[in-house]
Amino acid sequence: MDISTEAILKFNQVDKCFDDNVVLKQLSFSLSAGMVVGLLGQNGAGKSTLMRAALGILNIDAGEITALGEQAAELSIEAKSKIGYVPQQPFGYEGFTIASALELHSSFYPEWDKSLELDWLNRFGLEANQQVQKLSVGQRQSLALIMAMAYRPQLLILDEPVASLDPIVRRQFMGDLFELALESGSAVLFSSHITSDLERVASHVALIKQGELVLFKEIDALREEVMLVQLAENQTLPDGVRVLNRNQQQVLVDNADQVEITGALNKTTLNLEQLFMELHR
Repeated sequence: MDISTEAILKFNQVDKCFDDNVVLKQLSFSLSAGMVVGLLGQNGAGKSTLMRAALGILNIDAGEITALGEQAAELSIEAKSKIGYVPQQPFGYEGFTIASALELHSSFYPEWDKSLELDWLNRFGLEANQQVQKLSVGQRQSLALIMAMAYRPQLLILDEPVASLDPIVRRQFMGDLFELALESGSAVLFSSHITSDLERVASHVALIKQGELVLFKEIDALREEVMLVQLAENQTLPDGVRVLNRNQQQVLVDNADQVEITGALNKTTLNLEQLFMELHR
């Protein structure tokens, strides 16, 4: 499939404050078709705020967010019909069965894929006659995922989408998510604290610390370009190496593959969990 490089979702120098608390600061990156971007950060880092701003639910203080070529704060009905969203705590539909909830929900989306709906109902172990109000948290999350994805949206925003799913179902879903993005030419932005999920399916990682974008890279590039370096006493780093965090002589650096760091006592490549821990040490 030919993947367009035109941005489906773009953040440009985004700022957001709540009272005197800076939540997002000068944040910029973009997603194009086929990209699955994992959003990683501590609680309170600004992940949910960023997602809600992308949907136009929250207004930003400065900068610009565009989704499907439109200003996020002024999305048209047509644009909204091409965006899927699953919040951390799924929704209502109390008083409905799963079948009636899906029937109502699908009526708003002419591109609804009935076969995809049925496949995922089976995969998640959901029965059409179950009452929504009697579903567990994990089952509600599963239903929310079906509602967000069965019309194959061009932009899919998922806030901790698999936190309540069991490991087997979670792994199956994450694999399907990546395939769906490639097959449908969608862009996917999802947050998760489960770094193994991010490493398994994300094409890119956006790492946020205290509202600032620290890293935005292809997942494979992280392993090559980001390293933990043990410097010798009084050793300095050469120009071109970006310091991400420092703990005495242990330095977390970016662009380490592009600049020769001579004299270092040790250089260690990191997986995503190790990188996250070192960044917040």
